[in-house]
Amino acid sequence: MSEIEATDSVLFGVSVDSVESHKQFRAAQKFGFSLLADTEFEVSTQYSGIIENFKASKRTTFIIDKSGYIRAIDREVNTKTHGEDVVVQLKEVLPKVEAGQTAPDFIAVDGSGKTHQLSEFRGKKNVVLAFYPRDFGTG
Repeated sequence: MSEIEATDSVLFGVSVDSVESHKQFRAAQKFGFSLLADTEFEVSTQYSGIIENFKASKRTTFIIDKSGYIRAIDREVNTKTHGEDVVVQLKEVLPKVEAGQTAPDFIAVDGSGKTHQLSEFRGKKNVVLAFYPRDFGTG
C-alpha cells in the first residue's frame, strides 16, 4: 500500500490528453494510479485553468476530503518531490477523527435547505451524528 493510500485517499492524474495516450503513458511510466482524460477541458477549466499557448492543464494539485471540501491547493508543484509533498500535505490537512479528540468542524445542509455547522453547537448542546448507507436503502 502506498503512503497516499494509507491516508485513505485515492490519487488521480488529470490531463487533456486522450484515453489512449493515457494508457500508453501510464504503461510506460508504470504509474500506480488512474489518469483521467479531460478531453473537453471541463475539469481543467474548473480546477487548474488552461495554459492557452499549449492547450494544456496548468500543473496544480488539489486535496479534497471525504466531505468534498478542498483542503489544500498546490499551484507550485515540484515534479521531483511531488509524491512526497502530497503525502505531507495529506497528513497536515485531512481531518483525523478519533474517540476522545475534538471533532473536526463541518458544514452540512439538511432536507429543508437549512445549513448546520458543528462549531455552532460547541459548548451549547451534545451532537449525535447517525450515519447510514443510503436514503431508503437496505442499511
